[in-house]
Amino acid sequence: MNKIIVQKFGGTSVSTEERRQQVITHVRQAQADGHKVVLVVSAMGRSGDPYATDTLLDLLRGDGNPVDKRDYDMVYVCGEIISTALISHQFKAAGINAIGLNGAQAGVYTDGNHSEADIVKVDPSRLLAHLERGELPIVSGSQGIFQETGDFTTLGRGGSDTSAVALGVALNAEKVEIFTDVAGIARTDPRKAPSAVLMAQVNADSMLEMARYGARVIHPRAVRIGRDGGVPVVVRATGSAVAGTAIADVENETPIVGIASLGGLDGLLLPTDSVGVETRAEWEQSRLIMSLIDDATAELLLVVSGEKVHELAAVKEVLPTAVSTPSLAWITLIGEAEAIQTFADKGRVLLADAGIEVLWMEGGDGRCTYAITAENERDAVNLLYQQI
Repeated sequence: MNKIIVQKFGGTSVSTEERRQQVITHVRQAQADGHKVVLVVSAMGRSGDPYATDTLLDLLRGDGNPVDKRDYDMVYVCGEIISTALISHQFKAAGINAIGLNGAQAGVYTDGNHSEADIVKVDPSRLLAHLERGELPIVSGSQGIFQETGDFTTLGRGGSDTSAVALGVALNAEKVEIFTDVAGIARTDPRKAPSAVLMAQVNADSMLEMARYGARVIHPRAVRIGRDGGVPVVVRATGSAVAGTAIADVENETPIVGIASLGGLDGLLLPTDSVGVETRAEWEQSRLIMSLIDDATAELLLVVSGEKVHELAAVKEVLPTAVSTPSLAWITLIGEAEAIQTFADKGRVLLADAGIEVLWMEGGDGRCTYAITAENERDAVNLLYQQI
């Protein structure tokens, strides 16, 4: 069999007829290059568009009552399934023999955790059978099935990226291409540092840290699965033939790879020994609570984005002495350990000279994170980017 690639197209990439035709063009090109293609698609468009995930979920959330997570997942999967059926139909009209599959039909099995499930197994046998028959499988992203109950489960934010890379690993794919509305991965967010340049390649370990600490172009779970499975992931633009950025076991282009930022954060400040390392890791995965330990004071700072503030409230119930610290931003430099260590204190001075106080700072192996007030996020990113 020819080498397999997985191509994933996000919501904006399938939101209009013109863009769906671009999807067909990319698949035709991959097939012309001798590849067997598996397609993964997201729900069409963004909030407010008729079949976007948030639009569908508003049917549940509109009355203000609590939403059962199983009901949430049953509605959530509909957006991707609608997208899958429509795109399968359009490929057939274009003369390409396509077959649409939801996550369960594609053999994606999860741990059964509704709304934030992890993939535990992928059975690629049906996908391989379709490829052997010369068919194009189109898979609904961000979903799978809990084998014990047969219930649909969804994978949380960035779930279609995760689906695509997990399928790529199970299929022993040559690569996974994540098509989006940007031409690749920049060294930092160009909206905060307009001079930021795109990278042709980035090491998977470094990209995992970039994604964990705020680079939203790809979800950290997808990066981790690709790294652990040895499958390169390429981020590229739907409306372009540009090669994009490859995430793989490669050398970084610069000693300091880039800067990631998380803004609009609410926080809790605690004594260091109040929460163990394993608990912190579990909270990050399941509750999206990030944490750092300040280099000078050894204080523990937990943060979440505003929409997850209820998670901090649950922690404060257990640890009532925690001090609330709202309206924060984390600015994180990622790269080679020696380069980061050399720059860490310099960066703090640069920010202070610009009137931006570093409230807490944590240096790590290949990472340095500054916690500042949220209103200074953009200026801090732009200032530091000019110096790395």
